[in-house]
Amino acid sequence: MDEHAGVGIRRYEEDGAARSGARGRAGAGRARRSPWAVRLGGVTKSHGSGRAAVTALDDVTAELPYGTFTAVMGPSGSGKSTLLHCASGLERPDRGTVEIAGRDLGPLNERQRTELRRERVGFVFQGLNLLPALTVEQNITLPVRLAGRRLRLDSGWLDELLTRTGLADRRKHRPGELSGGQQQRVAIARALIARPEVVFADEPTGALDTASARNVLELLRQLVDDVGQTVLMVTHDPVAASYADAVLLLADGRVTDVLHRAPAVAIAERMTRLGA
Repeated sequence: MDEHAGVGIRRYEEDGAARSGARGRAGAGRARRSPWAVRLGGVTKSHGSGRAAVTALDDVTAELPYGTFTAVMGPSGSGKSTLLHCASGLERPDRGTVEIAGRDLGPLNERQRTELRRERVGFVFQGLNLLPALTVEQNITLPVRLAGRRLRLDSGWLDELLTRTGLADRRKHRPGELSGGQQQRVAIARALIARPEVVFADEPTGALDTASARNVLELLRQLVDDVGQTVLMVTHDPVAASYADAVLLLADGRVTDVLHRAPAVAIAERMTRLGA
């Protein structure tokens, strides 16, 4: 990473620490061991073996403060999805450390990692994975019900999520009765129902039309600003990335630069330089 990128990350960390200190709906009721919602230290990850091995991440270090919105961009094959998978505990890095809310994922076995993801992490994917036989409300509350006694449903928080996502009057509808944008908002509410420390979003607007994508991005931005939610989003769209506080630019598995509150035009220009 060049010197400019390093300075950018420090500035981002200071800003996030200042912004997230007083807010407390996301991760409510949990003691925080670290100022970082997510921390990666020297993370390296390869796919394949021997001569066929491909380095997806190469000594990546990044620290995401609570209450910030981070976008990850880069050319195809730059390591964006692998970064998200390692940061969220879906994949183990070959080297380096990953922490979520101050907890090192390295020593955890698979059961412990699954429990941590269930209780501390929310996921939003381009493929929504909504259950067609369940209502909007049932889809949203499914993670809490699957967790059994480990999580308790907060009906007030459910009502707030339904209101924020504009789904209050559709809580008894099924996914097939909703538009694509509404379905994605159901997926976002489901990711937030357990009050996760961080939400990982992989191309959440990739399959949406322009208006629906804008609504989803505005919702994510509001959740960061209003309830202190931490969001890490992988995207190929400079417009989507412009909603973030910071944009991490990847190339060949390395963070090459960090842009702060950059407009879409500036992000697109920097991506062009990376060969995207």
